[in-house]
Amino acid sequence: MKLFACLNSASYRPKRVLCVSKLSSLEFFKFQHRSLNEEQILTKMKEQGKDPHEILTEHRLQIACEENLSAVLKKLGITFRITKSIAEASKCVDWADLVIFLLASKLISDNTKPVFGINPNVSSESNVFTLPSAYTADIGSIFEKLHSGDYTLLMRSRIRTVMNGEGLYTRPFHIHEKSRSQGERRVEALIRSTQKKIADALQPRDRILPWLALNEVFMGEFLAARPITLVIQVAGETHKVRSSGICVCTGSGSRSWYKSMNFRPADTVHNIIEIATGKKLKPDETNDLLYKYHRALMYPPDDKQMTYMIREMVRTMRCKMGNCCSEREKCYKLTVKSAGFDAGLVIDGSISLPFNDGTTASFEIKPENSLRQILVT
Repeated sequence: MKLFACLNSASYRPKRVLCVSKLSSLEFFKFQHRSLNEEQILTKMKEQGKDPHEILTEHRLQIACEENLSAVLKKLGITFRITKSIAEASKCVDWADLVIFLLASKLISDNTKPVFGINPNVSSESNVFTLPSAYTADIGSIFEKLHSGDYTLLMRSRIRTVMNGEGLYTRPFHIHEKSRSQGERRVEALIRSTQKKIADALQPRDRILPWLALNEVFMGEFLAARPITLVIQVAGETHKVRSSGICVCTGSGSRSWYKSMNFRPADTVHNIIEIATGKKLKPDETNDLLYKYHRALMYPPDDKQMTYMIREMVRTMRCKMGNCCSEREKCYKLTVKSAGFDAGLVIDGSISLPFNDGTTASFEIKPENSLRQILVT
């Protein structure tokens, strides 16, 4: 199966490089517990069931990679900045003509600025957003290939989101920071929500979000046990759906969360085949069938279509009669209206905005919003 299409490239010599590095687990814990020294932090992490040796190894590999990259760029005479802060990176992204590490992909709003990722851990598998792990120890060869034109470009599609509703210009939050007040009752939450609506009344109701989704956009209630009602408009049809949420993904995203949502265990497939045909598949036959099914879920990352997936859709009598929204479908444009209570629209599992009753979101993939990724083999 063809996973991507590449474009011919020419010699490329970047002059200003922005390197957006992630915080290692150790650095993240240090940030959370500033009063503790490193030994105390490692002890605390061990008490939480984490392996201090793995934590230290990960941290040292991360630092070594950053130092290696810095040395290579200095040797090549390339001006560069290395940061672990998204806020600082956002101020530098327009200055740079190349961005390294894909933590900053959301900061790039057009398809002209090239990016590539480096995986600091050479022993782990490289993901689709990073160069092969062999380049971690030989970063200089990456730039040699760029200079010689021995690379390709992949224009990864990204989803543009246009929203209409209240509170769209309030400060977004990271999904892992979201929490309801402990002990808060529904009535109290409704009062708080009403007060917030009054404050939001003076803000514009329409917004093209500045963050482009490289993988997926998910909409659902923050409380996972609470279903959400959504009105979905796709391919000229409108459907009212109650479910655990909806995920809208790109070709890049078809390899990750979307694939997990559609995962089917071997015993389920085995039982369905036996019920339908009376045939009992051997384990290798079942695994082969599953492999083909899961591979068929993926499609090229430069595809201009999105795919939506409705999680745990409530099946009504209407669905049993055949008049029901498709659980999964590829499309060029999609609009979703929320009837949520404490719901959120989450971009790539991180940035989140309120997505409550009456708020709508429209999704589309445009060529000018693609991410220009450098590939080196």
